[in-house]
Amino acid sequence: MTKKLLGKPAKVILAVKMLYLVVGLGIIRASMTIMRHADVRSPDFLIFTKLLIYTTSLFLIYQMSKGKDWARWSLVVIFAISIPLIVLPAFKSLSHNPVHTILGFLQLGLYIVALLFLFHGSSSGWFRARRTSKEQ
Repeated sequence: MTKKLLGKPAKVILAVKMLYLVVGLGIIRASMTIMRHADVRSPDFLIFTKLLIYTTSLFLIYQMSKGKDWARWSLVVIFAISIPLIVLPAFKSLSHNPVHTILGFLQLGLYIVALLFLFHGSSSGWFRARRTSKEQ
């Protein structure tokens, strides 16, 4: 049991890196949107919302990397909520903003693979071992 606690599985380490990349791509996409619409409307609300979203995401990724299972499940909830809000509209925008949309699909792919890694057997065992050790 202590061996499971000592070493973080490689899949968790890779998932954390992928999720940080997802946030980085999100910041790039948000910047593209802000620059594209800055002359039409004030981007203040968008900047505030994205800042809040990315700060929360970074916090969850950090907590998850420390073995907090609740943070891992929170990332699943965020993914489930984002499908109808972000992914489905992206299909419509592919023709008039392909770079932005392709980056969005890259984010989606990275997020899905990261979640698969986080729920892989070795990763789940590590989260369980971390939770069990805290309860004892």
